Amino acid sequence: MQLLKNLHAYVWQGKDNNCNTYLISNCLDQNRHLIIDPGHIKTKGTGEPALEMLLQGIQNDGLDPGAIGLILLTHCHPDHVEAAGFFQTRLNARVAIHRIEAEVYDRMGGKADLLLNEGQLKLGRLNPLTVDILHCPGHSPGHVALYWPKEKVLIAGDLIFYRSTGRTDLPGGDLSQMKQSIKRVSSLDIEWLLCGHPYGHPGLIEGRDEVRDNFRFLAQQMLIEA
Repeated sequence: MQLLKNLHAYVWQGKDNNCNTYLISNCLDQNRHLIIDPGHIKTKGTGEPALEMLLQGIQNDGLDPGAIGLILLTHCHPDHVEAAGFFQTRLNARVAIHRIEAEVYDRMGGKADLLLNEGQLKLGRLNPLTVDILHCPGHSPGHVALYWPKEKVLIAGDLIFYRSTGRTDLPGGDLSQMKQSIKRVSSLDIEWLLCGHPYGHPGLIEGRDEVRDNFRFLAQQMLIEA
């Protein structure tokens, strides 16, 4: 599904657990693409063909999955990262993840090519597209969100959902850090808040007013100080 000229969303349509995936097209050299959180190859509960569904969605948008050059992982939980190895080994794409998460990713059998830190990430060498990598712990220690200032887009991973947040009861989760991370990103100028899962909602929150309303709801529920 195309949201903006170079921004595509692939909302998980299956019944089993899997993440939403996002793609910024033609932002790398040679018109290659960045994909964020490619999800499972097959879902763990019922074996739904998650990767096959994702590839078909990309093709339906008129894009070539073979042109994916970089995979950015918001964190290393299997429902976000399992398919990264396919793009890395079959299509020679590179994998980027926060250096804290990379240690866990290595133990899962993955191999990161680029270790992320907080700060700007320039995509492509000619007319580079600049995004901000925000370290947002809480759901996991090295969780990151991607903010695209020009388009006012926040790709939030499992930090924020519609009227909900990521879990903090998994290994490495921390409720206090989650609150601080949400408070921090709530100050950004956001027109599109793109969530990591379609929990009761597709996870595509459009419009400044809707985004702010979602943050207000979370602040009230989590007792986050303004």
